Order: sequence, then structure tokens, then C-alpha cells
Amino acid sequence: MIPIANIIEWREKSPWITTQQIEQDLILSRILIELYSDSFLKDHIIFRGGTALHKLFIIPPGRYSEDIDLVQIKPGPIGPCLKAIRQRLDPWLGEPSWKIKSGRVVLFYRFSPESPTPRPMRIKIEINTREHFNHFDLIDVEYSFENSWFSGKESIRTFCLEELLGTKLRALYQRKKGRDLFDLFIVRDRFPNLNLEKVIEAFVKYLAYEKKTISRAEFEANLFEKFNDPAFKADITPLLSEELLPKHDFAKSAHMVLTHFISQIPGEPGKVDRVVRFGSIVLHFVLA
Repeated sequence: MIPIANIIEWREKSPWITTQQIEQDLILSRILIELYSDSFLKDHIIFRGGTALHKLFIIPPGRYSEDIDLVQIKPGPIGPCLKAIRQRLDPWLGEPSWKIKSGRVVLFYRFSPESPTPRPMRIKIEINTREHFNHFDLIDVEYSFENSWFSGKESIRTFCLEELLGTKLRALYQRKKGRDLFDLFIVRDRFPNLNLEKVIEAFVKYLAYEKKTISRAEFEANLFEKFNDPAFKADITPLLSEELLPKHDFAKSAHMVLTHFISQIPGEPGKVDRVVRFGSIVLHFVLA
């Protein structure tokens, strides 16, 4: 899809290991510029999720993220947003397939990469059509990139870092992806002055919207099960940058998230002591 010379050019600015990741990352970068150069979309969709963290805040990015997560910030039919997105993307990505699920719409753009691969690759754009709110003020972050294939600069509307991490903490509880643990770890590591109280406040707010509560003990028990799941721990490995791949320490990430985030969640810790060993590091869990 992209001339190989432009992919090689992007490799100099991209920390990813595989050529497929580099090509897909270049496409993701253009998608962001295309979407937020549209005045209607800029006023109706908010960028969040792992790609938002690693494109807008964590510089250089720590891990690869292949999807774009958006939130329809104003209630109403999603049709006008989909039409505007497709007007921006279809001319150069082709016609997408799509799915409508409870509270979200997903577009899938497929393309044949220039590098050898057994199957076409895809770009997934997921729009949350249910959570039409923000707990803290929205912010605009300048984003730009330069490549002979495409260059651009735009102001990207997103949630503040603490609110992004509040939803990331929710994702860590709700799904079995080690990348969520890593994202919390690296943001805390890169931003030592992060307001943890605001992170937990956002986490509680989003749960309340779903009419749910999660206590500290429940979250600890949830993580204990995941820490013993090899698939959870292996999830992050193929996504890490060349710099961080040899340095990544799962135990260190787990310990930081437990002590800096989970310990701040309302509720008492559990009552039963459990131990998980990661090499020389021993983590103690008190579980209900």
C-alpha cells in the first residue's frame, strides 16, 4: 500500500521491530491527521485508549498499539460521524467492513502490506456510542509527523491523562490483556507527578456509570488470577519497542501497579495471603 522507500524512511523514526508494525503505524498516524482535520469530527469524537497514550503522551512510545479507540462525546445518531470518517478514509484505504455491537460501532479497514506477510492486515476503528461524557475537562494535544508519503499536523482532542488512566484501570480489570498493566506502569514511570487521586476518581466514576462497584479486594483477586495466566504475561512481549523489549520486567510492572494504583481503590484489602513469584521478586496478595 505504501511505497517501501517510505516505510524504510519511517523506520528511522519508529521504534517498532517488524516492518508490518512500521507500515501500520504510519497508516495510523495519517488516520489521526485525517480525522482531526475535519471540523465536524473534531467536535464529536474523542481519542482514547492505548494508542492515544502512546501517540500523544508517552514519547517515545513504549509499546505498539494497532487500533484507534474513539468516543462519541455528544448523544445522537452515529451515522453522521461514520459518514465523515469514511469520507476521510475510504478514498485511500478502501471500503471498510463494520460491526454494530452494544454501545459501540467498529470499522475494519483491510490492506495488503508491502512487506511479505501471509495475510492482509487491518486497521480497527472502534467508536464508543454509549459514554457521552467526560469527568474532567477535555484537552487538545498537538500531534504531527513527517514522511514523504504523507505529513501533517493537527490538534487531537482527548481526555486528560488521569481520565485516560481511569479507563485503562477499568480495562485492566475487565479484560485479560497484559498491555493494560504495562500502560499503567509506563505512564506512572514517565509521569511521577501524576495525580493518582484523580485516576481513581475517574475509575470510580466510569464504574458508577455502568452501575458497578469494584473494591480493592476484588481487584486484587482479579489480578492474582491474571498474574498466574501465561497468556496475560505474554500479551505485551510482541508489542514492546526495540529499546524496552530487553528491559521489560513484568514483576516490576505488577508491583508498581499494585502499590501505586490498586492500593488507592476504596475498600479494605482481602483477608487471605497469597504469594506470586517472579524470579527474585515475591509479591504478596491479601485476597478476600
